[in-house]
Amino acid sequence: VDKPRVLAKIAELLGRRNISIASVVQKEKGRGHIVPILMLTHEARELDMQNALKEIDKLAVIKRKTVLIRLES
Repeated sequence: VDKPRVLAKIAELLGRRNISIASVVQKEKGRGHIVPILMLTHEARELDMQNALKEIDKLAVIKRKTVLIRLES
């Protein structure tokens, strides 16, 4: 949802799991003030990422389940 502090909450949960954000792209508002966000992180442990995503999905401001796409180097 497009509200103040949403990105901060997500960043906080990622930071607690030692996941560093490399870049963020926020798209324009859709229906119901829902805004898709694309985040690219630096390399992170799989378990840390999975646990962070579970916590993010529990936030009241998250209206759709997160999608993880792995980039391998």
